[in-house]
Amino acid sequence: MRFLVIDALARSAGSRYSTFDVVGTSPRIVAGILEEFGDTLLLPYEAVMGKANIIHSYDAFFISAMSSDYLALKRLVTELRRHSTSPIIVGGPVSFEYDRVLSELPVDYVIIGEAEIPLRHFMQCLKDGRAYECLEKVPALAFRSGNRITLTSRHVYTPKELLSKTKPWIKVDVSYKPTWIYRFYVEVLRGCSNFSRPLISKGGLNCILCMKCRSSSLVDRVTCPSEIPPGCGFCAVPYMFGPPRSRSIGSIVREIEELVNHGARRIVLSAPDFLDYGREELVDSPLTDPCTPLANRDAIESLLNSVFSIDEVKSGKVTVMIENIKACLVDEEVGKILGTYLKGTTVHIGLETGCDWYNDRVLGKPISVRHVLRACKILKDEGLRPYVYVMYGLPFASREVYQETMRAIIALSEIGVEKITLYKYTKLPATAFSILRDEESREVSYSTIRELKKLVNKYNAAMKRALIGSKIDVYLVKGERGVYCYPVKHGPVVVIPAKHLPREEIHGCRGIVEVTDIGSRFVHGRLIRILECPQCS
Repeated sequence: MRFLVIDALARSAGSRYSTFDVVGTSPRIVAGILEEFGDTLLLPYEAVMGKANIIHSYDAFFISAMSSDYLALKRLVTELRRHSTSPIIVGGPVSFEYDRVLSELPVDYVIIGEAEIPLRHFMQCLKDGRAYECLEKVPALAFRSGNRITLTSRHVYTPKELLSKTKPWIKVDVSYKPTWIYRFYVEVLRGCSNFSRPLISKGGLNCILCMKCRSSSLVDRVTCPSEIPPGCGFCAVPYMFGPPRSRSIGSIVREIEELVNHGARRIVLSAPDFLDYGREELVDSPLTDPCTPLANRDAIESLLNSVFSIDEVKSGKVTVMIENIKACLVDEEVGKILGTYLKGTTVHIGLETGCDWYNDRVLGKPISVRHVLRACKILKDEGLRPYVYVMYGLPFASREVYQETMRAIIALSEIGVEKITLYKYTKLPATAFSILRDEESREVSYSTIRELKKLVNKYNAAMKRALIGSKIDVYLVKGERGVYCYPVKHGPVVVIPAKHLPREEIHGCRGIVEVTDIGSRFVHGRLIRILECPQCS
């Protein structure tokens, strides 16, 4: 049998609006599992749409998508159905909307949550040609049965031993071109340690203030008498993926080495919180406290030392980054470890708002502004480049919450964080806030939000302006209007107009550009020189 895995992540209504160079972990994990059962290919969304010759060739289609990609998913399955009657299986975060997916779209099966266990059971049924009796024994599977939708069981969490044994798809030179420019995410751990919850008793949430989710007992934090999903109210990660489970260092290193052999040059060590790596080894229960115990410094240093011992990483040919960390786990020792290996790379920290009581009691995020300011200063002093997330449009956020957020942004500006990433709250399934009635989550006046946006835009513009004249190491990708230059160590995309480009082929090459001006979403620049090209490597 021939299987096609389609990466539809971050495609929204059918195209990407940002993070064009990101390749997530989920489609590669699914493709790796399917290779155990037959001939498998992984392709991005754009490589499949309108390609009837490709669609005709496969016996089953596996799509990975988020809830925000629903319109892209709809377009994709419609396209597949035009040219094939083969089964369509959907997974990823959108799987928690299985009822909607199966009711509205020509999808055959939805695998809910983590794939390692249910997908292998499902594939055995598919290969053996066994029908309902087999399928109903597959865990975490939803499908249509007559006029109703059958759900076999709730989602299941993959044991950490199986996470390390599963080999993700590594033939990225076949799937993503030009391979050099992409940031390939390599999962180092799965799950989140924040099992606190919003302490809200209105709008549909019925917290009884039992405080189990703030208990010193990690086991007590797992369940809630009011059945409020764990974690920050806007985030589904703890519910979907459970407490943190770290992969073995050997499995991570092998995956990176194989990706590098297939042309990868930018690796992101992926985790909801990188500093959770190995932290579950310090406790006897599921790790459900985001701040206690402290980070497992020995495990983190062992992982980074092993990754940076890979020849191509050691030489600088391959760049390794991390993404998200929780501010409360950053101290001077952690900062020194990260600075030793990751100097010059970006790191993302969630602030959300500048109001401590709101973050703790309403969002369910017991991390303070003081934690974030301290973490940013430590990381910046160690040579990393902090990016801070801030949200607007959150439920029950008053004008006072916004005012405190603006004060926190001013404090962050004094530290000199590289960017404030402001994004709008969106209600997502499987989150605590998904329970809220819409009328209970009205925003404050638009003028207050506009004031926050103006402050953030002013700060980010000033930080971009400071880049003018600087020279940046980038990968170059040709587009219709010119060349998009992706900084090797992440950062603002540099755009070079077509009229300023040399005649020789530079698509996919690595080079040095100088920043000449700024724009609202990009900075503008000129090409200084080419360092190397894939055809010359």
